[in-house]
Amino acid sequence: MSEGMAINHKSYIYKTLLQIMTIAGRFGTLAVLACAFAHGGCAQAPALATPQFEMAGTFSYMRGNADDSGGGFNLDGASASFAYNYRDRFSFVGDLGAYRFYGLGGGLSSTMYTYMAGPRLPLHRIRRIKPFLQVLAGGGRLNASSGGINAGENSFAMAIGGGADFAVTRRLAVRLIEGDFLLTRFAHPDGSSATQNNLRISTGLVFRFGTRE
Repeated sequence: MSEGMAINHKSYIYKTLLQIMTIAGRFGTLAVLACAFAHGGCAQAPALATPQFEMAGTFSYMRGNADDSGGGFNLDGASASFAYNYRDRFSFVGDLGAYRFYGLGGGLSSTMYTYMAGPRLPLHRIRRIKPFLQVLAGGGRLNASSGGINAGENSFAMAIGGGADFAVTRRLAVRLIEGDFLLTRFAHPDGSSATQNNLRISTGLVFRFGTRE
């Protein structure tokens, strides 16, 4: 890769991360404003209570490596998750995602899908911010097309990471940030095994339902 291409590549990554941070900041501002105008104000306990279920929709940026040689690629897309809060300190989560590749060139387009599930461990609340850790495992699907030719491949997928939610009301929270190390094992074009170590960064909204007894 030439020096000019490397500089452009880094600039693209910085620009994308800045956009994600800007979106997260806007969500945070909306959360504070919504909290300020919510009935009863921020001091109400119901907004801090653990709901029975949570459904999140997030925008996601992903940075990954093409194979074990260390080549890189950029993706963006969206993910959705559904969490069942069994206890204050234990939840079970299902996660679905779809991410589109950037800058492949040559008329090639490709999309990666992930479907994972696993435990989430909510941590001690900091005022209205609830951090969490999670470990998810499942599978991935890679679809590609070029010149009318389509191909697809399945893979193992695992995500290890965490994030933080800001409780706005009893029914709504903002996912300020979620970061996951996302491992996939899509094979090389020649069929030999490979491992991709990806970084997924997400931000979005969390809808809360039910009351945990």
